[in-house]
Amino acid sequence: MSLAIRPFAATDAEYEAMVAINNANWPDELSAVESLKYRDGTRNPKFLFQRVIGEVGGEIVGYGGCLESEWCHKPGKYVMWVQVHPDHQRHGYGAAIYDHLVGLLAPRNPLEFAADTREDRPECIRFLEKRGFESVMRYQISRLDVAGFDPSRFEGVREKVRSQGIEIISNVELKDRFDDWDRKYWKLNMETWKDVPLPDPPTEVSFEQFMKDLGSPSYDPNLHLAAVDGDELVGLTGFWIALAEPTKLYTGLTGVLRSHRRRGIATALKVGALEIAKERGVKTLETDNEEKNPMYLLNVELGFEPAPAWLDFTRKLREPEGGADGDNDNGGP
Repeated sequence: MSLAIRPFAATDAEYEAMVAINNANWPDELSAVESLKYRDGTRNPKFLFQRVIGEVGGEIVGYGGCLESEWCHKPGKYVMWVQVHPDHQRHGYGAAIYDHLVGLLAPRNPLEFAADTREDRPECIRFLEKRGFESVMRYQISRLDVAGFDPSRFEGVREKVRSQGIEIISNVELKDRFDDWDRKYWKLNMETWKDVPLPDPPTEVSFEQFMKDLGSPSYDPNLHLAAVDGDELVGLTGFWIALAEPTKLYTGLTGVLRSHRRRGIATALKVGALEIAKERGVKTLETDNEEKNPMYLLNVELGFEPAPAWLDFTRKLREPEGGADGDNDNGGP
């Protein structure tokens, strides 16, 4: 039977079908309906986001989508993704969904497409390379067996940080201490975000949009820590809850202001957060770093072990006319 492609209608059944397809393809990276719904409901409408469903005989067998990145916005660049249930692969459905997305984007005269996959998925890599995508960045995944983590190994670093008058506190304490904690925390995130290795320059996210992320069901303020030097926030780290896997956490942004680096603060932050995770009975912690990022070496020192990396791919379509297309949103979500 032929594949019918239509717009995503955002029904409960469609969300459940998408999650089932994702989890069948990525059993070690499970998603949950609750988190998808929240993310969809809080996206910045300024940026394109579109999803389609692929059906055969009324059964949802695949889906795909395209978007403009909010956190790393480059005018004319569109991120694309396609997933087909393993039971329905090798029938050309993924190619049909991809071609449909290309058609949807054609009126926008795109500069380039972006996609990603994992290095242990050669069939996905071949799919992208066949369509002109080239790998541009590698993100090393690493995982920690939290039960085996020994925070006492790093007590010397933590004492060094404390001796500098720097406190490590949770976001719960942060909220109690500073009336304007939310603005301070947003500014710290945006400042440290600037130094994260990315294929394109990072985009500053507006305060209002940033705070929507803190309403996510995956956010727990007890799992996010900040380094405080007097009245200044100088570093942060945090874990996000994997709703589909109660004993697994994902590391979010870890960063320290340039003025306070090489003083052990990042290590103290990570150790403090890992201590909390261990007390909670968390089994697995996962993180990713651009392979040349010094933060990866810190994670190795903490006991993280490498897993198959994610690869960013780009397909260049044309050169920008006059040096740029549209308005650059950097500096101002």
